Amino acid sequence: MKESEGLFPFRLAWVIPVFVLITLGLGVWAWRDQPHRPPDPFDEALYKAIGLFDIDGNAYSHNEALRDVRFRIARWTGAFVVFSGLLALASLLNENLATALARWTKQAVVVIGDDPLALAAFETARRLGRSTLWLGASAFGSSGFRAIALAWPATDRTRAVFDHTGRADHILVADHDDAEALAFARAARAAAPTAFITVLMRDVRIAEDAAATLNEARTRVLSTAAIAARALNNRHPPFQIARDLHHSRVHALIVGFGQTGQAIARDLIVNCRTTYLDRPRITVIDPQAKALEGVLRVRAPEIDACADCYFIEGEIGGRAVRPEPAQIARDIAAAGPVTAAYVCLATDVDALSTAAVLQSLLRAVDIATPPIFVRLRDAETVAAGGAGRGFDALTPFGDMQSVLEASEFLSNEPDAAARAFCEAYRATLTDEQRLDPANRSGFPWDRLDETYRQANRDAVAHVAAKLASAGIDPVRWRGARGIPRLGDGERMFGCAAELEALAELEHERWNAQRRMDGWRWTDRPRKDEGRRLHPSLVPYENLADDVKEYDRVYVRQTQDACQGRI
Repeated sequence: MKESEGLFPFRLAWVIPVFVLITLGLGVWAWRDQPHRPPDPFDEALYKAIGLFDIDGNAYSHNEALRDVRFRIARWTGAFVVFSGLLALASLLNENLATALARWTKQAVVVIGDDPLALAAFETARRLGRSTLWLGASAFGSSGFRAIALAWPATDRTRAVFDHTGRADHILVADHDDAEALAFARAARAAAPTAFITVLMRDVRIAEDAAATLNEARTRVLSTAAIAARALNNRHPPFQIARDLHHSRVHALIVGFGQTGQAIARDLIVNCRTTYLDRPRITVIDPQAKALEGVLRVRAPEIDACADCYFIEGEIGGRAVRPEPAQIARDIAAAGPVTAAYVCLATDVDALSTAAVLQSLLRAVDIATPPIFVRLRDAETVAAGGAGRGFDALTPFGDMQSVLEASEFLSNEPDAAARAFCEAYRATLTDEQRLDPANRSGFPWDRLDETYRQANRDAVAHVAAKLASAGIDPVRWRGARGIPRLGDGERMFGCAAELEALAELEHERWNAQRRMDGWRWTDRPRKDEGRRLHPSLVPYENLADDVKEYDRVYVRQTQDACQGRI
């Protein structure tokens, strides 16, 4: 069912008054202009014209009504008004009935908000046969009482959320306003304490802070940009592209450094580190590059310890290319060959235009064209393989359906892999450590602070890079959902030296994750969570052996997970 579907195929609120005026106008005109008789006074002519809406009335018994073309037209426009009014009344009664049933009967899935993702989620749940309610549609629509779309009420929206979500099993919030989305999530949680709630936000930082604020295991606050970036790098790992191209490091060219571009950079820096590549290079082209660089450095003061970042204030597109192409070529080439290019713009039209100009620009300045990944809300715009010509040489990512799929919004076991990592870590602790209220990272998943839940998600996201570093065949881990599985007899490490190399890699990943989250090094012996200071933000070789053991434990856990032991 499309968003505008329902019982009304037309906007009768506009059509009916027009036909009313036509009927009355023709009726008054005809009654005041009959041959062989004096004209009726205006009020009497108007009264008689009203009778034209009475299909079985006396207005049609006059000979004049049968001969005058004005009456003949008016009788049909009047009939249209009558039948349309009946249809409108039926639709209104149906909407009220559907609204009442939606409030008092169980809807397994409730979708909240007016973002296009809400419509896509409603369609997905309906297609899977779930009874579904959507709050925030542009108009009422129904394809039966198991799929109802309701517009926002004129009064309190938060109250409407509370009233309609109490019996839901799964709730998805996707609104154009992230602040409202947070309010809706709170209302839904109050109404449905046991439901799985997924909140999809546009702003990465607001999503992270909202997740930490709610800090509730069954309420997952995710950024659509971060989901799109992780899913892309899972299917097309930049570290594998770099290996195939014989690059010494990943050099990512990001055109457009909004939410998606920043999420691509973060995921590449944190989750795509390997033992065989140097730290990555990120080249950004954006009209506001310098301002965005400033924001990034405020959020991640030690980013230079994680990656080499270079910001070019300019643009590439059908309307302009600046600075001039030769300068762009010099800036890009100075960092070595480009491993992958990412076009992350606000609209699909701009993204396609920019990607096309980027292809031409790289050819014109003799830079080998890398794989080009384009954020498209509609993935069907181009072929998915990225092996054709023109637009079909591009690889789309981040379409609404793939974002919804990766969000796990209909899953009864979201974050299953991260939960497994959490429990595996707790299994390595002593009883005293597990029961220590000060050891917050040792709590079970449902009691963890959100920062530690996210740390477990990041650890899972890095499994593929660890397997690649261990020389495991990419067929085992490329594009795997959840934790990749090793074959019989396959191991990530076979000796202490191999374990140590992977432990050092894990520490580099942890360093990058913390630094991208705003943490800094301190020479104090204990971490300061309030100021985000940590003494372990140093190279692996500078760690005490008991601290190194944490990284070894993570590597052992990863191997156990990939072998199906946890």
